Amino acid sequence: MESAKCIANKVNLIFLVVVLGGVQPFFPQSQITFRQLAVKEGLSQNSAISITQDSIGYLWIATQDGLNKYDGRKFSVFPYTFLDITKPDYSNLGKVYNDRQGGLWIIPYDKIPRKFNPKNQTFEPLPEIDDASVIYQGSDLNVYIGTYSEGLYVLRPNTIEPEQVLTSSKVAGTIYNIAQNSAGTVVLATDRQLLEYVPKSKKTTSIKPRANYGERVEANVSDIVFDTEDREWISTFGDGLYFKEKNGDGFHRISELRFTDPLPVNLNILDLHIDSKGRLWIATYGRGLYLIDFDEMTIAHFGAEKHNPKALHYNDILCIYEDYSGTMWFGTDGAGASYYDEYLEKFNSLTNYETPENINIDVVRSIAVDKKSAVWIGTSGKGLTRYEPTTNSWQTFNAEPENRTSISSDRVMSLFVDEDDDLWIGTQGGGLDIRDADGKFEHFSPDSETPLSANTIWCIYRDDADRIWLGTREQGLIHFDKEKGEIKNWVYRKEQKNSLPSNNIRAMVSDEKGNLWIGTETDGIAHFDIGKATFTTYRQNGDGNSLSSDKIKSLYYDPKGRLWIGTNGGGLNAFDTKNERFRTYTVEQGLANNVIYSILPDENANLWLSSNKGITKFVPGDTFEAVPEITNYTNYAGLATEFNTGASYKDENGNLYFGGLEGFYWFKPSEIKQNTLLPKTTITGLSIFDEAFPLTDGHELRHDQNTVSFSFSSLQYSLPEKNRYQYRLVNYDEAWVEAGNTNFARYTQLPPGDYRFQVKSSNYDGIWNDDFVNYTFAIAPPWYATLYAKFIYVLLILATLLGVYGYFKWRWRMQLDLQLKEEEARRLKKLNDLKSKLYTDISHEFRTPLTLISGPIDAKLGESGLSDTDFSNFSMIKRNTNRLITLVDQLLHLAKLERGKLKLKMREGNLGLFLGMLATSFEYRASQNNMEYDIHIDPLESAYYDEDALEKIVTNLLSNAFKYGPDGGICRFEAIEQVGKLQIKVMNTLTESSDIDTEKWFARFYQKDEFAEGAGVGLSLVRELVKLYQGQISVRMGTDETILFLVELPIDFKEIKNRGSVKTSAEIEAKIPQDFSDTTYLPFQNSKENVKIEELPIILVVEDHKEVREFLKTAWKNRYRLFEAENGKMGIKKALETVPDLIVSDVRMPVCDGIELCHTLKSDERTSHIPILLLTADAGEEQELRGLRSGADDFVTKPFRLPVLETRVENLIKTRRALRDRYSQEMVLQAKDIAVTPTDKIFFVRVQKVLDEHLSDSEFNAESFCKEVGMSRMQLHRKLLAFTGLSTTAFIRSQRLKQALHILKTSDASVSEVAYEVGFNTPSYFIKCFKETYKKTPSEFLQTT
Repeated sequence: MESAKCIANKVNLIFLVVVLGGVQPFFPQSQITFRQLAVKEGLSQNSAISITQDSIGYLWIATQDGLNKYDGRKFSVFPYTFLDITKPDYSNLGKVYNDRQGGLWIIPYDKIPRKFNPKNQTFEPLPEIDDASVIYQGSDLNVYIGTYSEGLYVLRPNTIEPEQVLTSSKVAGTIYNIAQNSAGTVVLATDRQLLEYVPKSKKTTSIKPRANYGERVEANVSDIVFDTEDREWISTFGDGLYFKEKNGDGFHRISELRFTDPLPVNLNILDLHIDSKGRLWIATYGRGLYLIDFDEMTIAHFGAEKHNPKALHYNDILCIYEDYSGTMWFGTDGAGASYYDEYLEKFNSLTNYETPENINIDVVRSIAVDKKSAVWIGTSGKGLTRYEPTTNSWQTFNAEPENRTSISSDRVMSLFVDEDDDLWIGTQGGGLDIRDADGKFEHFSPDSETPLSANTIWCIYRDDADRIWLGTREQGLIHFDKEKGEIKNWVYRKEQKNSLPSNNIRAMVSDEKGNLWIGTETDGIAHFDIGKATFTTYRQNGDGNSLSSDKIKSLYYDPKGRLWIGTNGGGLNAFDTKNERFRTYTVEQGLANNVIYSILPDENANLWLSSNKGITKFVPGDTFEAVPEITNYTNYAGLATEFNTGASYKDENGNLYFGGLEGFYWFKPSEIKQNTLLPKTTITGLSIFDEAFPLTDGHELRHDQNTVSFSFSSLQYSLPEKNRYQYRLVNYDEAWVEAGNTNFARYTQLPPGDYRFQVKSSNYDGIWNDDFVNYTFAIAPPWYATLYAKFIYVLLILATLLGVYGYFKWRWRMQLDLQLKEEEARRLKKLNDLKSKLYTDISHEFRTPLTLISGPIDAKLGESGLSDTDFSNFSMIKRNTNRLITLVDQLLHLAKLERGKLKLKMREGNLGLFLGMLATSFEYRASQNNMEYDIHIDPLESAYYDEDALEKIVTNLLSNAFKYGPDGGICRFEAIEQVGKLQIKVMNTLTESSDIDTEKWFARFYQKDEFAEGAGVGLSLVRELVKLYQGQISVRMGTDETILFLVELPIDFKEIKNRGSVKTSAEIEAKIPQDFSDTTYLPFQNSKENVKIEELPIILVVEDHKEVREFLKTAWKNRYRLFEAENGKMGIKKALETVPDLIVSDVRMPVCDGIELCHTLKSDERTSHIPILLLTADAGEEQELRGLRSGADDFVTKPFRLPVLETRVENLIKTRRALRDRYSQEMVLQAKDIAVTPTDKIFFVRVQKVLDEHLSDSEFNAESFCKEVGMSRMQLHRKLLAFTGLSTTAFIRSQRLKQALHILKTSDASVSEVAYEVGFNTPSYFIKCFKETYKKTPSEFLQTT
């Protein structure tokens, strides 16, 4: 017996009409479902009063808050409101109407009809009528305008004023709607009557509708339509629907026809519509929507359902409209527009939203159909539900622990109907239930009278031999008989070779031989040879011919011997069972998802797969290798997103069922419809630089309107996000551009020319309309590319050719003159180059004797005990030497300036302080000349300047002022800032000025006459430096025997125009003062009084001037051991012989210069460690850089200052001593830590290799060491001494002791073993040496560690 709860849950409803809306018994393919277009989609207001579609394809929706134009993507709203009044016996509704000629009409709130002007996008009124209620265009192209109280008007073709054909007295009320029958008679729906108007005869007939038995229809007539059999159907406000047969007299109710479904008689009907299939749609106010199918003789009702998103969205229907694609639109009075597209929903469904409140069919885990066509739905936690389509009744079975007549568990995992129509119910945790045809339940579990070893049954399968197999979660495979119970059980046995691979079985299928294929939860698939009772397992092994995943969800064996395997995450696998070949299909091959819950075949051997992303149609190829056809149906086609394992079924009629999270879905594959209607592609908008532009074909744009954007639409509104587009711009795009669902195109910077934009689209089923739409336009060339401009260009070219001819003629005449001038210029350049070279060579030759003079003078001035006379004489020599040095420097600077090799080095700093330092240094000079000296300098805290150039400019100007100024005269120095420039003024009195030519002041060595003093090169240098500085210099004579030098220099980096002659740096280099005349030099004294001569550092002096060598030898005789060489070649030889501690070398020398010497010695392993200090007469940084790149350690410019030179020499020697000290602290020799140069590193790597190979040899000594490294004993001794402070023998002993120390720390070897291992002859000598070095014996050392 059925449980009391089951009986209570049995629902006997007329669910067919109320819920499913036309779904007939036995599951027809097409359900009628609705989608919505409302405020949330962009509609201006949710009262969709009237709907139409214009000739282009735009959808127009009239609302209380604007007229909406819709292109499938966006709404454009026109500022018109529409009347919306509905009462029980009448309605006053605004209208939007598209006539037969493509004219668009509206009747807004003011009741004045207006017609749309597409050119200016406005509605033009018809002012003669101000009470319009309805518009209709007849087959004669007359536009009929009905009114509320003023009769009927007609606007005839090619006229602009309407004609009143029926007065208000003849109509006697409101005209609600207008229609026309096949005879051309215009029929008006009015208050309680129909008016028939014949346009040709202008005859009017009033018809008072009467029923079949003569009773009068008292209600107002709301609408009139004529069906395909020319029957006249009229609707009323509150009195339902009537019809009249063609040529009939009375009106009848629909109940008089052969319809089995009822239609209420008291409906308040606002609109009627005969669709393209001849069906009658009825819009009611408050009762939803009705559909009368004359072919099927059915009446379906559709109403709003709160929890069903596919139901009609509101019960107050104001209007009905069918667009060109056959989509039905229903304007509601509060939910926008609902629409129905018969091709959109590919699959039928019953979800939890569509069942009675006490029926739950969500989370479906199994489905079956019994022989009475009842559908059984097993859920996960909501029990078992039966649905009978014939009676539209529902029944739910739930588990009751105390009731043996209920199901054993609410988790129903598998269902199966046997030949006796008994329902097998596999549960999770409750074993197996069998319900017979009478509704009685029998339970099988480990505790039942007929025991079953399993509590969870994942799948139930009957093979061709009518054996029933149960796939369980924990008990493997069971052969079961409902009379005998469990026949045999196969489980996983680890020790058995051909055992079942897992006890958790998810799917089963049999092959043509009657053997089973079994899919497991996590262990692949197994082939079960029933006769041999053996299992063959196939798993994922990664070799390319195996399963893509061992997690199996579903199986299907096709007639061609291919096993299809649905996996959890690995997609769909195909297995050629004869040749044992696998193929895998995943999302990369086109599947929607890689989780395949179920596999069902259709009648054409196609496979249908359920997954986490809808349903996939999989058409296998004719061969195993052939590429399949894959079509994915996602939720847009009426499907849920996610399905469930095992929830699938194929009935005897070929219907396929799939269960998901929200309910179940069914369809017959052969009846799936595809929308083949071609979309009406249109270009919806044009923008120029993102500004809207009129869409006028053939428009010519200006040349600067060359960035254009187009928007377009397919004008299919059911699912616009699935429409696809292709476009191209002819004369610009080479091929069609695939735009996907993007409905706009943008082109930037189009060149002038003629263009044609073309676009085509597809509908949501991928059907393309290859008839593209065009928009032609042109971009005009700029004025300078017009024909007139080109004519001007031709004239200009001709004039240019004439000018070129005249120019060449003149050029030929001038060529001889130019040749003469060029030869003169070359001669002058050669002289100038010779002069510059002479300056350079003389300067170099001058620096050597100047060095010999300056050096001893510095030494003498640094000695104590000089008499006043001697000190005065030496100081005078020093000053004149400095003057000569200054002249040499000025000559060098002039030479560099003329060669263009001198560049400014601009640095940012405090210019005021710098100028103050320079200016105040002349105060002593002024006091000596008894001159009045005034200084005025602006506070220039931050300015860009070149110290060297500015110093030379200032010092030369001031030196010149004091040189030519008379005793008792004046000198004024002024430096002020003026808009990014520095203005320097130097003014002084002169002894004689009347006959001085100021321009000659800047000439080199200018003399007024042979007896006058020469001007030197100072002012010439100043002028060249100012020019390099990109400044200005001028001189003028005053009336009071004064002369004024005015210099303007840029101090703001922005003011410097030519940046090529300028270098900048963030750091200011240290400046060594040039004048040491006031500095007392103290001779060097050794810190140790009794230093042995042989312990003094060895210095090699390489200099081609003997005087320089003798000077250094005298100065350093108590400090260093000196060796001499008169050129670079001899210096290299001497260095190899003596291996000195340091080398001081001149750069310019005969035979071999200092750069080559430095490079040679630094590249030789025997001398690479020796520091080298270079001397040069060239004070430029380029020469210094060459020396440093050759490996020099330091650089000193001639004439050098002895204290500076001594300090640098001492620093280099101290650096090598520090390196030597670091070695003594190291445990082992590391080349990277000791080497100074790459050559040194190579040398020490070789030394380390020699030590590693020979250190343990007691016969290894200094002599063999020298032989191994390829050096003389003296050379190796000097090199090791330089780096380590040890002789060769001491170095070997040091390395042995350091190795011994390491062994003692890291091993347990005895002292004797260590001594012999590191190369000592006897342990006693080893202990002695160890104690001398580390102040402990080896044993004591081990005790302290």
